[in-house]
Amino acid sequence: MKNGGNSMGHNFNNKIVESNLYSRDSIITDVNKEFTDCTGFTTDELLGKSLKIIEQQKQQIEQLKYEVEQKNTQLISILENLSEGVMVSDNKGKYIMMNPEAKRLVYQSSHVIDAGDSSRNTHYFDIEGNDIPFENLPEIRALRGESIKNAKMFVRHPNKEYFMEVSSTPSYAANGDLSMVVSCFHEITETIQQSRKILEQKKQLEAIIENIADGISIFDNKGKYILFNKSAREMSPVYSENTYKVGDRNNQCELYDIDGEKIDSENIPARRVLRGEKFKNMRMAIKFSHKTSQIDVSGTPIYDNEGNFSIGVLCSRDMTDNFKYENILKDKNKFLDRLLDNFELPVVRLSCTDLKILEINQKAFYMLKTFLPHIESAVKIKGTKITDMVTPFNETEYFQKINEVIKEKKTKYLNRKVHLINGNEVYWNVIFEPMLEVNDEIKEILILIIDVTDEIKSNIVMGKAMKSQEEFFANISHELRTPLNVIASTIQLLKMYYSDESLNNRKESIIKYIDSMKKNCYRLSKLINNIVDSSKIEAGFFELNLLNHNIVEVVEEIVISVTNFTDSKGLNIIFDTDSEEKIIACDPEKIERIILNLISNAIKFSNHGGEIFVDIKDKSEFVEISVKDNGIGIEEKYLDMIFDRFKQVDKSLTRNAEGTGIGLSLVKSIVELHGGSISVESEYGKGSKFIVVLPTREVMQQNMIFSSNIRDNSEIIQVELSDV
Repeated sequence: MKNGGNSMGHNFNNKIVESNLYSRDSIITDVNKEFTDCTGFTTDELLGKSLKIIEQQKQQIEQLKYEVEQKNTQLISILENLSEGVMVSDNKGKYIMMNPEAKRLVYQSSHVIDAGDSSRNTHYFDIEGNDIPFENLPEIRALRGESIKNAKMFVRHPNKEYFMEVSSTPSYAANGDLSMVVSCFHEITETIQQSRKILEQKKQLEAIIENIADGISIFDNKGKYILFNKSAREMSPVYSENTYKVGDRNNQCELYDIDGEKIDSENIPARRVLRGEKFKNMRMAIKFSHKTSQIDVSGTPIYDNEGNFSIGVLCSRDMTDNFKYENILKDKNKFLDRLLDNFELPVVRLSCTDLKILEINQKAFYMLKTFLPHIESAVKIKGTKITDMVTPFNETEYFQKINEVIKEKKTKYLNRKVHLINGNEVYWNVIFEPMLEVNDEIKEILILIIDVTDEIKSNIVMGKAMKSQEEFFANISHELRTPLNVIASTIQLLKMYYSDESLNNRKESIIKYIDSMKKNCYRLSKLINNIVDSSKIEAGFFELNLLNHNIVEVVEEIVISVTNFTDSKGLNIIFDTDSEEKIIACDPEKIERIILNLISNAIKFSNHGGEIFVDIKDKSEFVEISVKDNGIGIEEKYLDMIFDRFKQVDKSLTRNAEGTGIGLSLVKSIVELHGGSISVESEYGKGSKFIVVLPTREVMQQNMIFSSNIRDNSEIIQVELSDV
């Protein structure tokens, strides 16, 4: 501002003082009146009386002026210390006062004279992001006589971007002319951001409620439904987009309790909640004209701070299939009871001490027959000593456990006993149970055999899988340790240079070591990214940002961006396509990840002077992207495991390049998330060819939420190619 900030304050002060001095006219009027009333006095007396009155009026004016100045000083002090920005302009738009908060928010406030100056380097937008023309700014509209209240705007100038709320009010003189415009504004950036965050969280919550497996229905204190999620609509087809009230569907279906009794309209779940009841897992049947559903309903009334009923929530779970399974399970349990009653488990009863077979069921007989094919039937072997039937029985673990039962009178177990039957290994858990008489003596020994072959074999398979994972994690530890060792060693070296004050003399070495540290940081970053993304994919949390893109352009840019790198490795990379444009739905960032990973793989296993070919073919219904090299290739026996998560073909310590074996697995997962597939063709010693097939499709609604951070393509390349 040319006259300075204090000048604005004084001008504003004078304006107010002048506005209060209009009372002088009234003073003159009072004097005239006094003069008229003084008829009958001498001239000197009248003159003396008039002078006295004038003096009194003058003192009153001075007192009034002093009080006004005091009030104006207080007003200025208040305005100066307000947390809200305040600007006052005259009827021409020229600023006569601007408090400190206004100066903080207005760009280059010291050079601003009027509204035109303030908007010269500042852009204003409404809350939806639309540009606000100069003539529609609140203070300009106020100059036209409009009163603007709480207008929200987004402001952008070279030093700051922020949201603010503005109120501009015109002020008029006694004669009705516009005298000034007062604008009050304050920053609401944090409020807007919080509102948007709350709105986003609300949308997320609504999405969660909409897609939750349980049916959720919510109604107000009048019984009017305000929400049905997808599961609730599917559970009760009578619900639609129309507004329903509690009880509206009673004429379209019937409700029955767990005992089959019909539930009257006053005791349906929603009405119970309206009465303030809270219940959980109330089983009932809903009968429609075309189907009957079994559901579990939980109801909860929710009250406001004053204890009044606010909303009711019903949570319903479709238990129709569970109900069927329960009935099936009941039937199976009855069947199992019959089995146990008839000793359907392999069971053998032996007499104590002499170990004669007292009873053997059919299952146990067939099991025994696999070892003793000559026995004819269960009936014929009853009464036979088991030690006579099985010649080396006294030397078996079975005999040892039986003796322990006899001596200790306790149940004994033989777990994971393995036998070879028909060329297959089978595993048994055998229970030896003493049957005691009243005198606590053992009368019989009950032998129950449980086949745990499937469980044991599953554990064996799991053990192999765990071993494979252990190998993977051992490889991960190696990959982590190598860059960490390099970084740690470099830090020690730099510390040594610093200690002996030789940093300036070793600039070239230090730059080399720093580059080494940076490269190893990229290696760690890639490793961590791969592990995290692989875990996300496995857990189902990895998401694609699908956009309609020209896949030819996307891949070509990636190839061009790595040309310098391949040249430095003595390799020639060639891009070819049979179509210049092919729009498909894809995540460009993830496609870049796929192509860079495949190119990285090709570089690793190519020799100096080799060539890498990146081709795109338009197959109408799909797009084929291939990355081919003429490097060392892959042996045929390893082709089936090349995309396994915990597998790495080359486990030697002398491989051409580092890696964890997780990259190709991640590539396969990302390709499949796109709805595509990946395969490999290779001939050992002649090179490999990876083929990615992506479907030709487009998305109707693209996710247009972009990150404000500009992605550094060169850094992404350095990360993805850091282990080459």
